[in-house]
Amino acid sequence: MSTDSDHAHSDHASGHPDMPTSVERMLRPERVATLDQFRVLSHCPVNPRDTVVDVGCGPGYFTLPLAKFLINGKVIALDVSDEMIEACRSRTDEARMGNVEVLKCEEYEFPVAPASVDGVFIAVVLHHPSDRVRFLTAARQMLKPGGWCFIVEWQKRETESGPPQEVRITADECRQIAEDSGFRFQKSQELNTNYYMATLINS
Repeated sequence: MSTDSDHAHSDHASGHPDMPTSVERMLRPERVATLDQFRVLSHCPVNPRDTVVDVGCGPGYFTLPLAKFLINGKVIALDVSDEMIEACRSRTDEARMGNVEVLKCEEYEFPVAPASVDGVFIAVVLHHPSDRVRFLTAARQMLKPGGWCFIVEWQKRETESGPPQEVRITADECRQIAEDSGFRFQKSQELNTNYYMATLINS
């Protein structure tokens, strides 16, 4: 569920010591060219006072920019992977981000009280779970009434990198999953040829 394009687990255990780990790959500088955190956040309905859950935070690719924006708010960063949790914690500690809590979660179970947060941020994660409605329903349960959910996903077209076509979700499919999960689908828009964004409201 980590925010990356492929289902890679500890590549460094594969006997290729020069292979980058999934953490390094997810933080590579070139990634900003197609997935610019600040451009993405400029479209996100986040408020500086919000409490936001970053689901599938990975090594904190979006966690840190969110934390910097949430000057009077907080980020709860969740991931299923111990490796990602450790990487995200060390990066937020290094950046001295006191408004970030990093917690381990299960794929469909999040350690956050129901109806307690303002926003849920899900970047390049929704294509991972096999039961996407169950996943988004669990995400929605964390939100206060009227809370927002912001999704970034791969376009369902050929791109240089990214997951196989069969697991990708179109914006229309995303809308259907959102509505089946109890959300009101507010809008979707293309970020670039690789990604699109969608805003959902917990109605």
